[in-house]
Amino acid sequence: MKFIVSGLVLFYCVMSFANFPKDSIYHLNSNWKDQNNKAVSLKEFAGKKVIIGMVYTKCPHACPMTISKIKEIERKIEKANKGKYRIVLASFDPKRDTPEHLKKYMKSRSLSESEWTFLSAGSDLVARELAVVLGISFKELEDGEFSHSNVISVLNEQGVRIAKIESLSADIEPIVKAFKD
Repeated sequence: MKFIVSGLVLFYCVMSFANFPKDSIYHLNSNWKDQNNKAVSLKEFAGKKVIIGMVYTKCPHACPMTISKIKEIERKIEKANKGKYRIVLASFDPKRDTPEHLKKYMKSRSLSESEWTFLSAGSDLVARELAVVLGISFKELEDGEFSHSNVISVLNEQGVRIAKIESLSADIEPIVKAFKD
């Protein structure tokens, strides 16, 4: 009986990975916690387009601007895409960006949980793995702040990047266009 159950579990795992293209980020096995302290794996976002980026909530300048840029994108896509997308922001500050803190931060920024999800990494390694896949670099500085790039990506329903912008001054049109195609 144990052999049959083990075989079924193995078959399910192999088949669930077989559903995603080779370049899907949903192959990452990292575990995260959302703002509600719920365990989340990235593949749970499959089935909808995802606007994804990385921030940390103590950031004084770039990360609030990243959120504002994503809000601008959302205003342009939300009517035609209601219920067809998620916005996922993963933190690269696992020490301070706990689920409880992320929940308070979302409320302070008036971000709706129906579209937005913030993710807390359990470790620096988990955050670093996602950052590498998304092409985001970050480094913790001696004062606890981070030096980091500002990349916003769009993933298709299977977790493959279909558009990105790499600076806060970039035109959002490539991201908006990804929702029209």
